[in-house]
Amino acid sequence: MKPQLITLLSLAAMLAVACHNTPVIEVADQKGDPLKENMMNANRYIAKSEEQQIDSYVARRGWPMTEIGSGARLWEMERGKGRQIDYEDTVKVTYRLEAINGAVIYEQKAETFVAGRGQTVCGLDVAVRHLHHGSRARLILPSEQGYGVAGDGDRVPTRAILIYELKVE
Repeated sequence: MKPQLITLLSLAAMLAVACHNTPVIEVADQKGDPLKENMMNANRYIAKSEEQQIDSYVARRGWPMTEIGSGARLWEMERGKGRQIDYEDTVKVTYRLEAINGAVIYEQKAETFVAGRGQTVCGLDVAVRHLHHGSRARLILPSEQGYGVAGDGDRVPTRAILIYELKVE
């Protein structure tokens, strides 16, 4: 065979073999933003700490509470005679609100809102949909389900774990 043909066939063979190999792509080791990681770790720590505080509080009082998601606890002390509250039902909630440390925030407050629309504290909104019209209940919300890091800027302090004693109409 001619040397040019041999070279051409060798080159074609190498290309055929190379087409079946998966190229190796090395990804550079990317380090995350240390500030962001520290904040995430701090938030995890705070959430775990709040969960432990709530568990201890409930245990000391012997309340038969049920977790309803995101750390919120609910106890329907007196089931109402009405039907279960559904999404988009208009409800009136009258409540007493205190922080887990015992500081009374509201002795009595009333709110009327449409369930599921996010017109009130998100944890309260979720909780009422577990209740019946006419129910009396206790609700404990971790800060992220209540007023969060900032509080309400008025009566609810920062990162407050909230205890509601409420009646739903």
